Amino acid sequence: MNIIIVGGGKVGYYLAKTLKSEKHNLVLIEEDYGMCKKIVDELSDKGIQIINGDGTDINYLKDAGIADAHVLIAVTGFDENNLVACQLAKNCFSVPRTIARVNNPKNIKVFKQLGVDSVVSSTALIADIIELEVDWACLNNMLARKIGNIRIREINVDQSAHAVGRKIADLELPEGTIIITLIRDNEVIIPDGQTEILANDNIVTITRADNIAGLADYFL
Repeated sequence: MNIIIVGGGKVGYYLAKTLKSEKHNLVLIEEDYGMCKKIVDELSDKGIQIINGDGTDINYLKDAGIADAHVLIAVTGFDENNLVACQLAKNCFSVPRTIARVNNPKNIKVFKQLGVDSVVSSTALIADIIELEVDWACLNNMLARKIGNIRIREINVDQSAHAVGRKIADLELPEGTIIITLIRDNEVIIPDGQTEILANDNIVTITRADNIAGLADYFL
């Protein structure tokens, strides 16, 4: 999962460190040079890309890879900056999910009305949202212990993916791969071979561990 974090204070630092441990691809944008340097010293060896710049500037967002981002999280100390970053991500780059920290709880309603997907005022809540949305670590750990080679993955189908417009039976998925459920427009679908895959479908697959990388060829 490609995640961009705007804001490198305590919240951004915590999120970057926590989410990277779950193998997500992370880019963190921080405007303050001194803070940015400190983050580089502490987190760059973990494979997190750090950009010194303004997360409300389109050029810096492009440098961060916003065109390929699945999630943008804005956690600066300024509500207006968090709102602008989320709106740019959603309206200019069609990022599927935006999450914003609010320092003033009175702004929660406004943020939601202006299109921010998730608005929170707690670091712990942000981490929980990310885990619920994109992480299957606990279940996969259990499968690894009990079965060994079986993994579950949640995938959001990209608009240009090979699978879009095709029936599951026609995809010729890797041997041992099953699509166990599909979420479309908040409706849960139990698919069969005749179910057609559409762009932005959220699918949950169960497959062998050595098939996971290959699933990107079908759905991303």
